[in-house]
Amino acid sequence: MMKKDLYFLPAVLALCAYAVLAYTSGFKALDPWVWVCIAMMFLSAVIMAFGKWHGAICGFVVGVVVIYMSTQYTGQVIDIELPLGLILCVFYLTCGVVTYNRHK
Repeated sequence: MMKKDLYFLPAVLALCAYAVLAYTSGFKALDPWVWVCIAMMFLSAVIMAFGKWHGAICGFVVGVVVIYMSTQYTGQVIDIELPLGLILCVFYLTCGVVTYNRHK
């Protein structure tokens, strides 16, 4: 059985990571879409916490966007977008299925 707090894990981790980046390099260094994606992950978590499986769609979309970003060359030394996007997609797909089965 999945705890509802687990739905918030990716959003909280992303918020912490990007807050550190924003603090060290300045808020202007980050694209505003980063904050939109984090907000979408929080929205996804809230909707799923209320037992609605379709809340996973917002988080899954963020995972797809991260996978798409892995196809763009940004000059990074370590390309982490593809594995991170796959992890997000699998996480939100799993959460959606578990939420659907729990409230069926």
